[in-house]
Amino acid sequence: MDESKTPDSASLPRPSSSKPTISKQKSSWPFTFLVTVLVPVVAATLLYQLDSFDPAPLPPDVLTGHVITVPARNDHILRESEFVGVGNLKAPEDVAYDAKSGVIYTGCADGWISRVSVNDSAADSVVGNWVNTGGRPLGIAFGHNNELIVADPQKGLLNVTADGVVELLTDEADGQKFKLIDAVDVAHNGIIYFTDASYKYSLSKSNWEILEGKPNGRLLSYDPATKTTKVLVHNLYFANGVVVSPDQNYV
Repeated sequence: MDESKTPDSASLPRPSSSKPTISKQKSSWPFTFLVTVLVPVVAATLLYQLDSFDPAPLPPDVLTGHVITVPARNDHILRESEFVGVGNLKAPEDVAYDAKSGVIYTGCADGWISRVSVNDSAADSVVGNWVNTGGRPLGIAFGHNNELIVADPQKGLLNVTADGVVELLTDEADGQKFKLIDAVDVAHNGIIYFTDASYKYSLSKSNWEILEGKPNGRLLSYDPATKTTKVLVHNLYFANGVVVSPDQNYV
């Protein structure tokens, strides 16, 4: 054997005396649990506390009381009726009839107060846009000077002249802005009576008012002579309609 090729003992690799290291990966389950469970719960709790939604408790007799049944359909109600303005009126709400001209006024979801002229048949009726309030006209009634009084939850109580000029009469009472005024009537003495279904929720959130089940509605009046707005009745459940009696003795 060639001794020149014999490896030197100093050059031979020596076994390492260090022990092999094993990397330990820390478990991430506490962080995952925190993010997926605790954070949403805390956020939901904070949002619930900040939200003004405060539902009334369900009366105990609601689920155990007698259920009233009514016919699913009454075929006699619309037997002599005809549809007017189909396709030309977007979700019409209240109506006011001008007996002198034979024209029906109605407020629609697109902000228009439309005029409908009914001829010999509903098919011959003529529908035309008249005035756009820029909001959502709900309740409407004629005043003493042929003006139209409009309850618009997005704008307030409005006066629309015969020439189509829109004027704001009032939009608050007792320091509270109207949120959902929806019905109006005018007494013989000129006093305007109207309802605010909720001082808390707007029209776009009216479902929350119904779900909350609390009396947030009001009955109000407006005197055009003194320009005074008064709250006549508080704590009404979704006040959604008002009419002055024919003898003018009550509302």
